[in-house]
Amino acid sequence: MRSKVIIIAAGLWMGLFCLAACGGADRRTYQYPETVVLFDDFQIKKNVYSPGVMKLYYRGGQFKNTPIRCYDANFEDLGDQFEYSFQNGVLTVQADFAEQISGLTIEDKDHDTVYHLRYLDSPQFAWLADTFWLDYGMMTMGDEARYYSDAERQAQAEQERAEHEQTRNVFALFEGTWISEDGVQKYVFSENEDGTHWYAEELWFDETEQKWNGWELCVESAFQTPYFGGEYSEDVAEHLQEIVLGNSDHAAADLHVLYDTQNAVILGGGLTYHRE
Repeated sequence: MRSKVIIIAAGLWMGLFCLAACGGADRRTYQYPETVVLFDDFQIKKNVYSPGVMKLYYRGGQFKNTPIRCYDANFEDLGDQFEYSFQNGVLTVQADFAEQISGLTIEDKDHDTVYHLRYLDSPQFAWLADTFWLDYGMMTMGDEARYYSDAERQAQAEQERAEHEQTRNVFALFEGTWISEDGVQKYVFSENEDGTHWYAEELWFDETEQKWNGWELCVESAFQTPYFGGEYSEDVAEHLQEIVLGNSDHAAADLHVLYDTQNAVILGGGLTYHRE
């Protein structure tokens, strides 16, 4: 009789152990050797997955109604069907896809920063942060080599080459000096000797001082789109391309130019500019 009791008790313990093991199999926890994101005042401690729930434990960061987006292992957006909350250093996400979450973006509008967290479902995550600097504008910080895969970096390099070629082609339309018909305003587009940097100047003539004043930007990028404004009549507008010359100083303005492809002139502010 005593041996039967022992066998029954052992069976009960084994059953409880199996239940506990099954419960543990549905829970995954990842802790990271490097926890600091951007600055020491925001650190990722660990990430815990269970059915329908992901809990990201962090220290620092003043998050409350901060917008987030969820991404899978390929950094594809998982959609809008989720609920989340920030409370006592824990971001809790409830969703059918919670266990698929590999990446997050956290948009800290109060501090002009967007955090990009990736590989949260691995022993070592990676991060980037887009943050605003008064003397530069928006700048991306973090370890891009760790954040992006080899294939993604190759695709980025190809895209950068394509954008560089596009900038070169757009700039070729304008290189030189363009004078307004009244002779008091002009654009000057030039490049350095090795063709690696482009410059655009918008100038106007000061009759009092008898000199040209204006501003210059170093062109980082250039693209063109059809003109959709209402300043010009339809027959004129159909030939207009809006050219945007991106300023390498991200805290400063870009230059927007309207180019009439039919007459090969620049239009703007009621003036027509012809190539000198």
